Amino acid sequence: MGIPSFVESEHRPLVFALNGQRVELSSVDPATTLLSYIRSETPFKGTKRGCGEGGCGACVVMLARYNPVTKEVKESSVNSCLVLLCSIDGCAITTTEGLRGGGNNLHAIQKRISAFHGSQCGFCTPGMTMAIYGCLKHDQQQQRSLTPVGDRTHSKPSCEKLERALQGNICRCTGYRPLLDVCKSFAWDVDLEDLGLNTCWADKSGAKEENLPPYEPNADPQFPKFLVDELEARKVPSEPTQTETLQSVGERFRHVESSNEGKRERLWVTASTLNELRERLHVLNQTNQQLKLVVGNTSAGIYKDLRPDVFLDISQIPELLTLRRDDHGLEVGAATRIAELIDCLESFGAGKSPVAEGLAEHLKKLAGGHVRNWGSVGGNLVMAQKFAFASDLATILLGAGASARVVDLGGAHPSVAELPLDDFLAKGALGNNSILQSVHIPLVAYSREVVFKTFRAAPRPYGNAVSFSNAAFLVHISREREEVVIETARLAFGAFGTKHAIRALKVEELLKSKTLSLSLVKEAVEALKKEVVPLEGTSMKEYRTSLNVGFLFDFLNSLLSGEPTVTSTHLFPHVGKQNFTLTDDRFPLSQPIAKFLSQNQASGDAVYVDDIPSPPHCLHAAFVLSSEPYAAFDVDTAAARDSTGVVTFISVDDIPGENIGIINPYNGAKEILFAGGIVFYVGQPLGVMVADTYEHAQLAAGKVNVDYDTHSFGAPIMNCDEAVAKDSFHPMNPAFAPPHNPVGDAEESLKEADFKSEGIVTTKSQYHFYMETQTALAIPDEDDCITVYTASQALDCLQQVIAGCLSIPSHNVRVITRRLGGAFGGKAFRNMQIAAAVAVAAFKLRRPVRVSLDRNTDMQMVGGRAPTKTNFTVGFTKTGKITALKAKTLVESGWFVDNNDFNPMLITSGMKKYNYGTFDLTTILCRTNNVPKTAVRAPGDAEGSIIADAIVDHVASCLGISGNQVRDVNLHTSESIALFHGADAVGGADGFTLPAMWERLKSRARIDEREKEIMEFNAQSKWVKRGLAMASCTYGAFTFGNTATVSIFGDGSIAVEVGGVEMGQGLYTKVRQTVAYCLSPLWKKNKDVDMIPNIRVLQSDSLSLPNSFCDGGSTTSEGSCAAAQQACEVLVQRLQPVVEQLAKDKTDGEVSWEYLCTMAKLMQIDLQSHERWVSPMKPYVLFGAGASEVEVNLLTGETRILAVDLIYDSGKSINVAVDIGQVEGGFVFGIGFVLTEDVERDAKGKLLSDGTWTYKPPTMDTIPQKFNVELYNSPEHKDRILSSKAVGEPPLVLVGSVYSAIRNAIRAARKDHLGSNADSDAFEFSPPATADKVKSLCGLDNVEHHLLSALKPSKTIPHGKLV
Repeated sequence: MGIPSFVESEHRPLVFALNGQRVELSSVDPATTLLSYIRSETPFKGTKRGCGEGGCGACVVMLARYNPVTKEVKESSVNSCLVLLCSIDGCAITTTEGLRGGGNNLHAIQKRISAFHGSQCGFCTPGMTMAIYGCLKHDQQQQRSLTPVGDRTHSKPSCEKLERALQGNICRCTGYRPLLDVCKSFAWDVDLEDLGLNTCWADKSGAKEENLPPYEPNADPQFPKFLVDELEARKVPSEPTQTETLQSVGERFRHVESSNEGKRERLWVTASTLNELRERLHVLNQTNQQLKLVVGNTSAGIYKDLRPDVFLDISQIPELLTLRRDDHGLEVGAATRIAELIDCLESFGAGKSPVAEGLAEHLKKLAGGHVRNWGSVGGNLVMAQKFAFASDLATILLGAGASARVVDLGGAHPSVAELPLDDFLAKGALGNNSILQSVHIPLVAYSREVVFKTFRAAPRPYGNAVSFSNAAFLVHISREREEVVIETARLAFGAFGTKHAIRALKVEELLKSKTLSLSLVKEAVEALKKEVVPLEGTSMKEYRTSLNVGFLFDFLNSLLSGEPTVTSTHLFPHVGKQNFTLTDDRFPLSQPIAKFLSQNQASGDAVYVDDIPSPPHCLHAAFVLSSEPYAAFDVDTAAARDSTGVVTFISVDDIPGENIGIINPYNGAKEILFAGGIVFYVGQPLGVMVADTYEHAQLAAGKVNVDYDTHSFGAPIMNCDEAVAKDSFHPMNPAFAPPHNPVGDAEESLKEADFKSEGIVTTKSQYHFYMETQTALAIPDEDDCITVYTASQALDCLQQVIAGCLSIPSHNVRVITRRLGGAFGGKAFRNMQIAAAVAVAAFKLRRPVRVSLDRNTDMQMVGGRAPTKTNFTVGFTKTGKITALKAKTLVESGWFVDNNDFNPMLITSGMKKYNYGTFDLTTILCRTNNVPKTAVRAPGDAEGSIIADAIVDHVASCLGISGNQVRDVNLHTSESIALFHGADAVGGADGFTLPAMWERLKSRARIDEREKEIMEFNAQSKWVKRGLAMASCTYGAFTFGNTATVSIFGDGSIAVEVGGVEMGQGLYTKVRQTVAYCLSPLWKKNKDVDMIPNIRVLQSDSLSLPNSFCDGGSTTSEGSCAAAQQACEVLVQRLQPVVEQLAKDKTDGEVSWEYLCTMAKLMQIDLQSHERWVSPMKPYVLFGAGASEVEVNLLTGETRILAVDLIYDSGKSINVAVDIGQVEGGFVFGIGFVLTEDVERDAKGKLLSDGTWTYKPPTMDTIPQKFNVELYNSPEHKDRILSSKAVGEPPLVLVGSVYSAIRNAIRAARKDHLGSNADSDAFEFSPPATADKVKSLCGLDNVEHHLLSALKPSKTIPHGKLV
């Protein structure tokens, strides 16, 4: 039975406000999200599609609701990718474009983001803007509701609250530090002098609030009056009578889709009372349609495959919206937003209710703030009950003794049942006629002492990550003399590999009425391990069990000792300093001017490829990917072609020319576009489904059936070891992998070494996680021409690929790129495949075709960093001086070589960061049946540098000495650096700045003193250990030639085209400064003349500026500036005689720039110069030094980075703000590589960590709490372009200091755990340092080991007492 044809009791269109304007829709597809509507039906494109999971924050908007009864307006930031359009009836939506004031003035947030250099690629910036704005509005609402105006202590939020507003947002470029400065600039407790580099003041003396772009809350967007009037006028719907028939229940919206499969209907139904809900369920349960009860729809971020036919909105039922305090506690309606619950719990006041306080603090770590603002309490609990979702909320409410009120609507009248929460969770999915009405949380004043504490371990400390395990404990205790008696206990555990949160009833009974002692703690731990057991097949099973033991021990130990067992360092607020030398002698070079068009990025005006309006009759494409690693295949598209809106399927048979998807610009190697007959890896494109909308294309792609024949083929090769066993290797490119060229005779030196040791170090893959996924728009034109707008680092190569695919000359292919929303190497090669696919489709169909990959598909297709495995043998002396290193590195390159032919050279360069005396490295590129790996920020160098630091740490561990001591004695000298890297690459004495920076860092960061302080701390601290480490950077860079055209117009404005692409690295900003500087001989060269606003850098265009090669290697900014400099010099030569001639007619001899340009044009002088800068093709080495201090929780394995100090030599910086931003951003990118980003694949090679739920780039709570950066004031160098040096990638390798600091903390823990056996403990420790790995190395049984040790008879430790 299908959906019944309801008679509409009230047909009312969907009405809401968007940026103050009325929107009225009479027909809506109930499945449409707010994000989809904004991006497809409105001119506002600032709201971005980033992940579709509520995990990245790119889509954040403000949602305001008006209550006609209380006359209150509530404003919340929400993820528009999760909000259903039908659910915003009567709401006011504000995007970043809507924050403008009168006269199109930008909001203070948007201006400050630009001023504090908080925008690089800019794709995340609108979401960041709205997140900060949401925090400001929430604080203002709290101030109004909780505090009388005259009693308000502060009129602004705190630094911590503002920083945590970015909890649900990801930025891949900046490293967050400047964004956190923007946050703090709005806080009441900030010292403005502590804020970082900005354009609001030149030095600390100007750090005053009046110099900031002013913020006037009264000028913020107001809830529209027309919407207030509309909501006031709406009548409360009447209760349906019992005589009404099934067909008399009203519907709001019905959407019908017709296809060859037949008609499919989607329905939006609302219920405003329980009786209405009963009637609707009575009707709908008689159908076979899939029904979804809707409040916030945030579950769609994880359960994306659920496609309901009927959406039943229950968000307005009064009984579900209850939030009432009484003498017994707090009743929370199921439709209550989680953020509203937090606000209510906090209203109890600090110290008034330990349960309320504990619940509120824990709930702030649930998901991100934008999800909490819209997600409901009931929705979260039902996910835990129905889908075994790893809910924190379910666990902590269970620990608090909450109960559930379930309403059965199956009878004539609703009936209510009260259930303990554990019984509710154990029920499984509720019946078709039952719903969760509310939850009751007991918060009464207890006669006995109550202790309530919650725990969680997760990839991120402050939220936006699902827990590995969580717990909540509530005990009533009494104190007799010095003894603690546990009267009763509730012990709840969840997320550890169980169907739902449970209570440890046996352990509760064991503790009941017992005097707490060491032996009782041991008994409880042993009982817990037997009772709370993860299900078979649970990942990290032993780790999760260890976490539960740690939670219980932490809690009981703190009760017994009266002090916290673990006190982790608080990370808020973050602080940092930026040091640099700024002079005006090359003005405007070096000046920290704001990034070009950064205000446009914050305001949403900056246009990215997917923001370009679709041309008429535009179609959308979605990829169909292989799910087998090595097999013959046959595609059946019959079901997909019957799907709604489908036009066709494009495959290898539709390619008119060569089946080519990628060209390696360095060696000419070609990768196919679509598989033809045989697939070679999971994620290989088989074709694209083309349909009328983005959603229809994706849906159809999922319906393609592929039949695989794996029996006719051998087993696929899935890793390096299998590749070696089967001799499966990529050929080495002699241009980038020179013949075996060791430094000295390592084999002989190993024989003579005082000590010798062997080891293994591995590095895993890393995904780019650019905020803008791969995207392209292809528009066919006359005469077999085609224009492709795409986000590409390599327009020239892409032009060749498309020309080859379509069998047309290159001059028929125009590729245009204005800006990239991040790239990091991922859009240098892999983008070609995406753009070529839509070009083939558009060329065949003679219609525009566009594609924008969803995050999951993007991650499956784009291979990421190449994993490595290195076996090494190292010789050394007792002082740690390494005399020989011999190693073999296997690189898992995947099926196609991509850029990996560079890796042998780059890994070798990265490993040469220390002076090993003699060095012999063999690198092998393994060919496997995995997705091809590609360039990721600092490709090869990052891996090689980490391998080098691992080897140094291995030596330190073998000798039982400090890793910093080993680094000191193996730091390069002027002789060794020339031997390892070549004298020309070093740049002579002026170029070799490493020793000076190393000593400067040791002094400024107090390395020797802090090492002693950390040793003392670790000796006193049992369950938290700290580590400190230094690392050096010796990074080989290579500058390729580039092209520029500089055009001067008669009004004095200047247009510049360069071969480089703006992707957030500030290339256009540096080019503008370079052009201004190089043309300065034609005008007054002083700070009073600002020519920068006259200069515009144009988008990249393969026909306008052809043969641009590829943007990468951190040196494209240099090459672009060099080409622009060359072009400007030509113009100066042409115009200097004109200046001199015109000056004769001026009494003061001064010729204005505008007058010069006007007259030169009239004199028919060529005001355009096109130049090709030819690179000398000489590599050079970049230097830096870094130190990091970390803290490791031994009970959970979690790591916090306490402090980082970096010194980097960027030469004479063209823009110090840009370069500091690149240093910070590159380093934080590296933090992901060594700490948070764990790539997991299944046995077939399918990526398991393919979205924000499972892949964790750094967020604002994983960066250093103290983050200091200095640009070293190195001398001018004639061989460097404008004396500047590359900066985009090299600072990343300094993250070896974090990796080594974590190892040092683990060493301290193992020393406690292993005793004397840890003296020469050279344990294997490879990145990433995930919590489970760190915990395993510190001891999964460290609690049990401690208890056994402490219970042994001792003269100094009384039996039964903990230390």
